[in-house]
Amino acid sequence: MQLLVAAGDRACAEEGTPTVTTVLTTRSEQLMTLTLNRPERLNAVSETMYESLIEQLALADSAPEIRAVVITGAGRAFCVGADMKAHSAGVRDRSARERYLLLAQRVCRQIQTMDTPVVAAVHGYALGAGAEIAVSADFLVVASDASIGFPEVGLGTFVGGGVTHRLPRLVGLRRATELLLLGERFSGADAYAWGLAYRAVADDDVLTAAQALAATLATKAPLSVGRMKQALRRNDSLDAALESEPQQILALMDTQDWAEGVAAFAERRAPRFEGK
Repeated sequence: MQLLVAAGDRACAEEGTPTVTTVLTTRSEQLMTLTLNRPERLNAVSETMYESLIEQLALADSAPEIRAVVITGAGRAFCVGADMKAHSAGVRDRSARERYLLLAQRVCRQIQTMDTPVVAAVHGYALGAGAEIAVSADFLVVASDASIGFPEVGLGTFVGGGVTHRLPRLVGLRRATELLLLGERFSGADAYAWGLAYRAVADDDVLTAAQALAATLATKAPLSVGRMKQALRRNDSLDAALESEPQQILALMDTQDWAEGVAAFAERRAPRFEGK
């Protein structure tokens, strides 16, 4: 397994200022694991963390050898959201606040729109911005006792990350209304019961289960996966879907991966897709 350092953090170190690598990046075969790394603050988000996530997610999506991404958190939590200590310090003017918020939106947009599938491995707490990152992922693997929530209305603020669009599609409008207007925390077991999470496991098994799922995703045809993600995101009408699906199939039938899939089926072996 190869450990990499995000460029944003590296730049700070090269300037001679004390720094913490806010996102640890490891690669193992076709998987990239991104670990939020501010454990002393329960991985509360910062501008540097957002910048590093954007950079590494974009790198993963542009690297043909990376077929799946796992996002997790170091220490006792996935991510508790905003660093309220930093907010209360009052050091950000309106321009800095806007930049911070736009970075948060870019992270969630990147996760939701990239062709490479993303799995969130959630343990401990996933609150506010942490919950936004988690639900942006294509798959959510949670600790059964994880504590998840959107506390914004109780803090006089608002959700981000496209949650007002995405959450009702994941759990239904009634459930999303309860979660967002009441702001009450729910468990990983609840998330699984509602269909928000793919699996709920013991805390110690979360990362292993998430990486196993990502490894399975990595065996699928990447061009097909990317097009499937795009179609699901568009949420086309029935007529539009019936029109576009044959076009997607025809386009994929011109690829090497389609030929490999057909050959592998005929030869009763596992396909070896190259994304071509």
